[in-house]
Amino acid sequence: MTDKEIINDFYTLITRKVKENGLNTEADKIKLDSFFIGQKAVDSRLDYNITQDIRYIHADLVYVTGILFALRPYINNPINETAILKGKEFSTYRQNMYDSLYGMYASICFEKLYNFWDRIGDKIANEFPDKFPNPRAIMFANVIENLKTEYQTNHNIKWLIDFKDGEFKDFNEKRKVVVHYEHIETKYKELILSNTGDMTKIKEIFLEKSGLPEFFQKHIKLTNEGIKQTYDFVKSRT
Repeated sequence: MTDKEIINDFYTLITRKVKENGLNTEADKIKLDSFFIGQKAVDSRLDYNITQDIRYIHADLVYVTGILFALRPYINNPINETAILKGKEFSTYRQNMYDSLYGMYASICFEKLYNFWDRIGDKIANEFPDKFPNPRAIMFANVIENLKTEYQTNHNIKWLIDFKDGEFKDFNEKRKVVVHYEHIETKYKELILSNTGDMTKIKEIFLEKSGLPEFFQKHIKLTNEGIKQTYDFVKSRT
């Protein structure tokens, strides 16, 4: 088998996992709509590039989440990988290749998901050049917060506010740990080895770790809704 054939087989596997787990980019039609790609934006070229970023980042997030689903059955399971010492059961952690790749791709998912919402913030801010004159200061959370008072009755912005204060805040706290303080592989290795004799705790840790594909699956659904809400808000201003 050639390298190209291996790559093709890998792509086929991941696209199957994407389909099996309902990792849909439901907003594809919206992302191609003239209102969404910025034909009426103040800076239409910039808006077009932002929208291209949203499309590509969204596709990346879906694909990499598909990789997590493909890897999960083969990662280390400390519940099953145990040793008996003086009559007591202890979990072990001899990391395999699949587990290492799982941690790597989970970290990428955190980065892609944050990047997606950052570009949604850019998309909305581009509609308000006077409010957001400094592109370097634009982030999803501060854009929505800045529009909160003026557009509090707009149901699209209300959805984005509720999301910012709820699921996004929860996700971002997890992302900050991964990006700034402790890699996912380090985190779970430390947790498992620190609780090696407490099998109840080990089960909790593994449940959290093995649940990462569903965590990003849920957030992909939220990104689809976020695109729709952003589109409706942008279109309502024309």
